[in-house]
Amino acid sequence: MKRTTLFAMLIALLLPYGLAACSTSGAATDTNVDTAPGQQTTTADPEAATDDASPTPASESITRPDNWTEETHGNDTDPNFGIVFPDNQVNQITITIDPEDWAAMLADMTELYGERGAGEQAGPGRPGENGQPPEGGPGPGGGFGGQGGPPGGGGGDFTSENPMWVESTITFDENTWTHVGVRFKGNSSLMSAWRNGTDKLPLKLDFDQFESEYAEIENQRFYGFKQLSLANGFGDSTYLREAMTYDLLEEAGLVAANTAYYEVYLDYGEGPVSLGLYTMIEVIDDTVVERAFGDDSSNIYEADGQAASLAEGTYTQIETSFQKENNEDEANWGDVQALYEVLHSDERTTDPEAWRAKLEAIFDVNSFLKWLAISAIIQHWDTYGGMNHNYYLYNNPDTGQLTWISWDHNLVMQGEGGMGGGGRGGRGSSTLDKSDVGEDWPLIRYLLDDPTYYQQYLNYLDESVNGVFNPDTLAEKYQQQAAMLEPYVVTETSAESYEQAVQNLIDITYDRAEAVAKFLAGQ
Repeated sequence: MKRTTLFAMLIALLLPYGLAACSTSGAATDTNVDTAPGQQTTTADPEAATDDASPTPASESITRPDNWTEETHGNDTDPNFGIVFPDNQVNQITITIDPEDWAAMLADMTELYGERGAGEQAGPGRPGENGQPPEGGPGPGGGFGGQGGPPGGGGGDFTSENPMWVESTITFDENTWTHVGVRFKGNSSLMSAWRNGTDKLPLKLDFDQFESEYAEIENQRFYGFKQLSLANGFGDSTYLREAMTYDLLEEAGLVAANTAYYEVYLDYGEGPVSLGLYTMIEVIDDTVVERAFGDDSSNIYEADGQAASLAEGTYTQIETSFQKENNEDEANWGDVQALYEVLHSDERTTDPEAWRAKLEAIFDVNSFLKWLAISAIIQHWDTYGGMNHNYYLYNNPDTGQLTWISWDHNLVMQGEGGMGGGGRGGRGSSTLDKSDVGEDWPLIRYLLDDPTYYQQYLNYLDESVNGVFNPDTLAEKYQQQAAMLEPYVVTETSAESYEQAVQNLIDITYDRAEAVAKFLAGQ
């Protein structure tokens, strides 16, 4: 029997089963797609199909929500920093969560952090009365972070497990994003708000967290951003410190996140209610690294855990203390391990020049020392040198160097005797000479014990206090920003209290500039 006759017979047999819509070439001939009302459908071009064409990717046949545009929701557009991170306005955003999901979030938090609204619990790593850190808390000079504690001491996060993700709907500027992942985030800011019983908890958003369950939101973005972080202003009644610090770092030529102010509305079944003012922060492993380096394919690490100190004796904990934010399938922390090995090499004391050369081959020492100088000026105690968290490392593919990226600055510039003074970790991490930072923090101790690096550090102190940290310029900026924020802040405090908080920050800024000038004059 001829093959053509056999083929015709097969076609005749298949016709009753509705398969005649298939052409003999295998290409699609029916391009009509049933589309639900109010939705868009993207399909492959039928004329482009050929005998050897590969199957149409799922992303090319997705039924999108009706308000989806590439500019607002798509992944093939550059992040719109002007809209998401404006300089001189407060944006409004509404987060709607199903009541059952809200209840699940609260139950999950209870399991992780204890009863909600139970009041502050002072103790190692926990805020004390009124959200202020307890005396003798973690950090050098405190109860467990520094001399005499375990290797790599210094408190990290309260729990190693992040709160659960749930779905939400985001409304902003008359646009809607559906099935957006939202969860609580943070450390002391989260614990304090939780134990005070407020709904004003810090949040993280992920716009395609649930794309595997909802094909219509595959690669969903918020004006080009996949993730965004919302800080609730814990410990900073001015709401200025976080944004001020990132601006200082950026002006100094360091890698820094963008920030903006948002009034956040939350609706979990009882109608939208304003939670007040938040600071939106660009997420390091979402857009910061790619924007700063032009490439985010190399290893990005978030540091949190004992080995984040890089103290001697913590080598075996490197994999658990440096969380990979990308390249998770590559079980290799060789770059961080190499940094540890060079830091603790005998060449540091036997051949300092060779030690410096090997260190600089794998670690961006200059940017670290510049960051260290700025962090000392602004009394950034809640980070390396007092606490083993709140920084990232990125392996710059152009240089092969791990580069330091600072994170979480709401507790800076609190003044002597406050959070950044004689309290939680302040004595060890915000002093200018760093003389009481021990070998548990080798990136500080070993580098500043080296005369070459110590001189570079002094030079960066001088450069900063005579450059980006100009108290007159900063005071003017504080006042301009405060005038914009006051209408939102007075819902939580009085205008007089807010004005006094801003003035205190101005006074501390002048005090710090004077302290650095005196310190440098004595060198």
